[in-house]
Formats: sequence, C-alpha cells, structure tokens
Amino acid sequence: MIAIDIPTLVLSSVILLGVATPFISYSIKSKKAKAQFLNGFNQYVSGLNLKVDVQEDWRNRYILGIDSTKKTLVYYQIGENETKSQVKLQELSNAVVHQSYLNSDNPTATSKSLEQVTIQLYFKDPAKKTLNLEIYNQEYYSDLLGETLLASKWAELINERLSK
Repeated sequence: MIAIDIPTLVLSSVILLGVATPFISYSIKSKKAKAQFLNGFNQYVSGLNLKVDVQEDWRNRYILGIDSTKKTLVYYQIGENETKSQVKLQELSNAVVHQSYLNSDNPTATSKSLEQVTIQLYFKDPAKKTLNLEIYNQEYYSDLLGETLLASKWAELINERLSK
C-alpha cells in the first residue's frame, strides 16, 4: 500500500499550479484577443453587406477574405497601421506577390533579409493606383511563419477568380 504524505502533496500541487498559471493566463489572453480581432472583422464585413466564404487570418493582425457571390476581396489589418479594404474582383487585372529586402540596394551585401511581403493588386483602369496588401512586415515580426507561401496562395486564388 502507498502512503501519501499530505504536506508533500500540497506543496507539489502549489508548485504545479505556479508553473501552469502563466501558460493558462497566456492561452486565455490569446483566445480573447483572437475573438476580439475576429469580431472586429465580422462587424466590418457585415457593415459592407458581404458574406465571406473563403478567409484566412494570421498573427491575430491580418485577414484576407473573398465573398464569392459578390466577387469581392476583403483585407483587414489591425495594429499601428490599421487598414480595411474591399475590392471588386471585376476591377482587377492581376495580383502579384512582391518581396522587398533590407540591403537590396547594396550590391556588396552578402545576405539579404526579408523586409516586407505584400500582394500587389493591379487594376484594369490604369488611372487607379496599385493596391498593396501587407502580408508580412519585419518591423512588427522578426520571424516568418509561412507568410511567403500564404501570399503566393492568395495571389493565385485571386488570379483564379479573375479568370472566371
């Protein structure tokens, strides 16, 4: 038979709770931030009278979405440079991924560091300026979490919808 020492059990429970508390707190805070972020996006989209059926969010900062019935692209970014955009796909001619690098103007630099990834939207009307949708900015994040693949995927998705 196993004898349980009550003071040891209490002490180990307190230590375990002390170790787990920061993780639980972070998880709750992260879920709350994501819910608030998605709620802001949903309010923006419903204000435009759109129903986004294809969407992707990342870093609790950016969302790209498409309303297939109204053929509209929606971009939502919160933070210091809050950006909300909607574009009718019929107005676009092309979507291209653009990557800019630090030290790209210095030919002697041995390594280039990715500074920004954007999707550039070109309009059929040449009078309209190219729209840049920020996907990644080194100023806010020091590491990439698949943003280059995400940008390529969405540029391809947009271009597919343009040809339909």
